[in-house]
Amino acid sequence: MGAVSRFLNQWRGRALHAEFDEELRFHFEARVESNERAGMSRAEAESEARRHLGSLVKATEGMHEARISGLAGGLARDLRHALRLVRRQPAPMMLAVVTLSFGIGANAAIFSLLDASLFRPLPFPSAHQLVTILDRDRGRPGAAGPTIPELLDVAERVRVFQSVSFLDFRDAQTFGGLEPTRVFAARVEPSLFTVLGVSPALGRLFTREDSTGGGPPVVVLSAGFWRRTFGGDPDVVGQTLVVNGISCAVAGVLPRSFSIDYLAPEPVDLYLPYPLIPLYTQRSAPFANIRRVFGVARLRPEAALEGASAELDMVARALVAEHPAIYRGADQPAAFEMTAQPLREIVSGTERRVLLLLWAAVGLVLVIACVNTAQLLLAQAMEREAEMAVRGALGASRGRLLRQCLAESLLLSALAGSAGALQAVWLVRALRWLLPAQVATVGTVALDVPVLLFTLGVAIVTTLACGTLPAWQMSGAAPGPHTEGRSTTGARARSRHVLVAIEVAISVVLLVGAGLVVRGLLELQRTHSGFASDGVTLMRLRGMSVAGPAGELWPTYRQYLQRVAALPDVEAIALASSPVPQPAGVEFTVVGASEAEAAPVRGTGAYSMVSGGYFSTLRIPLLQGRTFDDGDVKSRPPVAIVNAEFARHYWPGRTALQQQIHAGPGPRAATLTIVGVVGDVRPPRQRENSPQIYVPISQQDEPSVALLVKPRAGRSVATAAVKQAIWSVMPQQAVFSVQPLDDVLARAVERERAIAALLACFAALALIMSTAGVYTVVTYVTARRTREIALRRAMGATVYDVLALLAGQTFRWAVAGLTVGLGLAAAVSGALIVAVPGLLRFEPATAGALAIVYLAVVAVAMGMPALRALRLEPAHALRTE
Repeated sequence: MGAVSRFLNQWRGRALHAEFDEELRFHFEARVESNERAGMSRAEAESEARRHLGSLVKATEGMHEARISGLAGGLARDLRHALRLVRRQPAPMMLAVVTLSFGIGANAAIFSLLDASLFRPLPFPSAHQLVTILDRDRGRPGAAGPTIPELLDVAERVRVFQSVSFLDFRDAQTFGGLEPTRVFAARVEPSLFTVLGVSPALGRLFTREDSTGGGPPVVVLSAGFWRRTFGGDPDVVGQTLVVNGISCAVAGVLPRSFSIDYLAPEPVDLYLPYPLIPLYTQRSAPFANIRRVFGVARLRPEAALEGASAELDMVARALVAEHPAIYRGADQPAAFEMTAQPLREIVSGTERRVLLLLWAAVGLVLVIACVNTAQLLLAQAMEREAEMAVRGALGASRGRLLRQCLAESLLLSALAGSAGALQAVWLVRALRWLLPAQVATVGTVALDVPVLLFTLGVAIVTTLACGTLPAWQMSGAAPGPHTEGRSTTGARARSRHVLVAIEVAISVVLLVGAGLVVRGLLELQRTHSGFASDGVTLMRLRGMSVAGPAGELWPTYRQYLQRVAALPDVEAIALASSPVPQPAGVEFTVVGASEAEAAPVRGTGAYSMVSGGYFSTLRIPLLQGRTFDDGDVKSRPPVAIVNAEFARHYWPGRTALQQQIHAGPGPRAATLTIVGVVGDVRPPRQRENSPQIYVPISQQDEPSVALLVKPRAGRSVATAAVKQAIWSVMPQQAVFSVQPLDDVLARAVERERAIAALLACFAALALIMSTAGVYTVVTYVTARRTREIALRRAMGATVYDVLALLAGQTFRWAVAGLTVGLGLAAAVSGALIVAVPGLLRFEPATAGALAIVYLAVVAVAMGMPALRALRLEPAHALRTE
């Protein structure tokens, strides 16, 4: 009979017993008939048949064993025995369950985040066919989105793409309520919804005419905005919504299941058609070659990503040949290329390294939990050697004993897995609160089926990891004297000490990694920023032009500044493209310098557009020259202010005033005359000073600006008064994201704080578990050598001798593990630096100090049971033994 049939027969109890009875009756009657044909009477024939068949009970048992698998029944018996063991020794068993549950729960919680961010498909049909298109200049790090003309060429020339589209994001403002309202909008090329495979819930989506100006202005609403603003009105299609001062007809509403928040910095409220006008589509236009959009394409079902990259490379070569003025430098072709990457990778790109780092950390915590539990089971194995030896002497095979031990481990893992799943529910909620809002997938983190299956798998793996070594050693126990000596010395002692070294090494890696991240975060927070943000309130604006033609924003901005500055509680006010300088990202060239000069002639710096009051508002000191004034307008020569680091680096020993640089992104690039030098500003997440360039916002056309308002000493600025002052100039101007500048700067390192907090928690958990493991080892060794200690003390052994006997070897193994851990910490610090750039540097002094602290904690854990044993009187210990 096959194994499957034998297994299934376990659930055919009554039917199977009826079959057994029928078969035995058949054999009995057949024997009786045979005996009667041989001349026996009926009574003699039945008597002989009974003697021949033997015990019917034994026959039934034999048939039962032949036709029913005993695995489930044996496992059930083993689990019942394990339950009795738990009831007999609840404290150590519950300690093992709690230890394992910490590791399992943390892994389940982090895996839920990892699944939501990296593994789960994007919510679009056939999402694996979606790719993004990137430009890359081999001379510069990283990649960027293509220009609109490049994407139009790709859509026309690349055959492996079924469709190509693009979008960008920007602030917008709507009207009709008590005050203008800011909304977050996406401008999309009409085919984007086709690329993503979405149909409208109401109305229609964009057409080509909507983008080329062939029809009236229209807008498409997200499901959330539709419910909030229009109350879910099913007749919303055709109604009017004023967006950025333009009346737009509502063309349609997207389904609730659709979202591109994966691609956006915040949830998108409404969608506008991207204006496909010559200003953006013709390469000769000033704004056409700005890399402002995000390109998305859908591969044909039969196409492969490699084929798309190959065709894109051909298109890139053709573009370089067709447009040499754009893609060539002064004397040689630019190393320009185009490539395609899966959209899933781009979405999770900023999160991938951090999430894998956290997963590795909780994986190490689980390893420590397994090692700790194995230590406990090994200690119990010492107590159960006699039991296993007797069972072996009574005929139990080593395999049978091994199965019993693994069943006990399975019970522990089942209890720990259940407790870990409950802990993971709480940990997932904590993750949602702890992780920064910029992680777009946090809202989807949940304990769903994949996470529960992962938790089950982790529980099974921990069963094997925790129980194999103790079970193998326990099942090999043989009857004989002197089990105590064998337990505390030899191969079994080496096994325990190797486990101690492993958990010490892993704990040191986690402790040092967390310590370095926390120290880096504290250093960033203590670093002198070069500006004063206390009391400054930040308000965001999306500028609106009164005169109509693009670019005439400064006259309106100047009126805003004048009206707000006239408020009685305002001390200083400024406009800026960003509250503080962003990381270096704009190339510049020193005008008039040559490659032959010793000083560098080009570099990359931060580029900020600010008003003249910016430096006084943030108390950035003016070191040389002047700040911007009313004379710095578009009709005058462009000017700039640089920071002290810029001046020191490019004009050492000379004045930077009246020097010239060529700088600016895209069409903003211009030759600027330096009129001032200010102090260095260190924005959040930046350790070192870097070149910074400030240009007057009065000479630029920047619609998205930050309004910085500083109150007089002891006063506060009323937000309502500032809004009224702005609305007195432009009633349709939305003022949004009103918050203290200090809060904005604090949120800039929110991600780093979350990483530091999680790693610190994992390191603390590892410290507690590894210390408990060492304590358990020394405690059990001490308990089994009480008589020996008493004899040694009676013979004159000192306290040091006893401590060396009980903890010396364990301490040496702990030191070995600590040494290995420090080496591993130095090696993996490189991965930490990549995952959290700018935050961490490996510092041997910090790592060494943390290692010493950890070793001191371990020494205390080792010394406590040993000192407790020393307090026993030798005579009392010998009598009780």
